Amino acid sequence: MKFPLSLILSIILFTGCSHPDKQISDANNLIYKTGDTTADDLSAKWELSGDVPHGNLTERLKLTNSGSKPFNVQEILIATAEGLRSVPESGNVSFLLNAGSDSSLSLKFHPLNDLKLYQVTGMLGDIKSVYKLLVSYKTAENDNIKTISLNSQAEKGAYQHFTHQYRQPLTGYLFNTKTGFNKQQSKYLETLKQIIKTSFVYISDQEIAVSGLNFRLKSYLMHDTLHADLFVVNHAEFAVKIMPGVFDIVSAEKSDSSAGKTVRLERLSGMQHDSTMMEKGDRIVIHFKKYLKLKTAEEPLTMRLHKSFILTGRKDLFDEDVQLLPVSY
Repeated sequence: MKFPLSLILSIILFTGCSHPDKQISDANNLIYKTGDTTADDLSAKWELSGDVPHGNLTERLKLTNSGSKPFNVQEILIATAEGLRSVPESGNVSFLLNAGSDSSLSLKFHPLNDLKLYQVTGMLGDIKSVYKLLVSYKTAENDNIKTISLNSQAEKGAYQHFTHQYRQPLTGYLFNTKTGFNKQQSKYLETLKQIIKTSFVYISDQEIAVSGLNFRLKSYLMHDTLHADLFVVNHAEFAVKIMPGVFDIVSAEKSDSSAGKTVRLERLSGMQHDSTMMEKGDRIVIHFKKYLKLKTAEEPLTMRLHKSFILTGRKDLFDEDVQLLPVSY
């Protein structure tokens, strides 16, 4: 059986085995008890292990076609009990499994385990004790896609040991929507009518929209280091210049402390050679990192918006900064 080159590069093939060898949990891997299954003439046997410190899952799967017709394997996914699905590290896997043949492969996953945590911090969350492996397939005679579901369960004692050992305190941050930011910023935009024809302001837990410019925050504090990604999209008719040297996130008690910060701009779209300039349709991520020692996890922070985004005529887009409220995980 021949596989596409992309599949050969992205998965490790195993041959000559009737079932992946059983393992036991060691110092680095959490081994799951797995169940095999058969549907139509397609049987699936698998093994799952988890690298808890790095949040990776490695799956070894053997598919056997005992029938007289080929199967088109469409995709292989890992799913949590809550229904969060993740594709393999290498991307979607699809191939033809001929009649009377089998295929053994190994795939690595970085599963999404906690949707809310990911939305706030960009972190995937701790490895779960239960996963399902979903193998979707169809036949040449029927375009209806069917799915085989295989279960796995980590041993309770081993799972508790790993999660207790490697779980790290984590704090995410949300925009404070109750400081009067909307009202004050809207009033300021009225003074910029020569530049901004349509003025509006909207702030939510993670987003700020200002007259066509949209800002979305993902951030977390771990081991006294603050990591933040501010996604900026320009839908406005005017250009804006980002001032990386001014942009900062500071402690309320140390508002003048900007030492040790790292600010990097990543252009996602747009033709500007100057990464600090944003025209209509441009998308940029501001990657921010800074050592930040706080007295308590409940301490709010301040994001420096004033003078960080400049319009034509050296006018500021923001007249004030925005407060960030902590959320512990």
